Amino acid sequence: MTVSAKEKYNRISRYYDFLKRGDMLRWGEIQTEFFGQLKGRVLYVGPGPGPEIVNFPPGLDIAAIDLSVNMLKQARSRAARYPGRLRLVNMNAEHLGFPDNSFDNALSVCVFCTVENPARGLEELRRVVKPGGRIFMFEHVLSKNPVYRLILEFMNLLTVRMSGTHLDRDTVENVRKAGWTVESDRNVYLDVVKAITAVKA
Repeated sequence: MTVSAKEKYNRISRYYDFLKRGDMLRWGEIQTEFFGQLKGRVLYVGPGPGPEIVNFPPGLDIAAIDLSVNMLKQARSRAARYPGRLRLVNMNAEHLGFPDNSFDNALSVCVFCTVENPARGLEELRRVVKPGGRIFMFEHVLSKNPVYRLILEFMNLLTVRMSGTHLDRDTVENVRKAGWTVESDRNVYLDVVKAITAVKA
């Protein structure tokens, strides 16, 4: 029996903070700097239980969408403490219920490795972001180093089964295919974790 991504993330929601603990310690300062570029009305895709919220600049108007209801329940307390406006919405990134040109920016953090159709999701983000608006992505991707690539492809056999996480995606190329213009593509850790910025021209 096939288990959907929604069901997988509902199941692991209570353990997700523990699984992300190392990432939060490792990337907190870098994320704070990167997220500091966000402004105005922001669409935050896939907050999970919301550990990255503490790294956001204050005063934003954020709509945080997630496929998992259980993840959003876990995020409530963090959302309530954010010094700005942050509302949680149960929604699929591939089928956004927002009008065209609704947001100044969009943000994702280790999400487009799990979206079933990443190109479709990125096209939807481009639709709802205003012309001249940007997407900021903090994502792990498939390495171009042959050794790391082989390791990630092997790990991918397990992560796809457990959580629907694909470690073999070329997210930068997917961003381009979805019609965004990539402005920066910075390696944060080797070429496995990247900070990507793209604009809706």
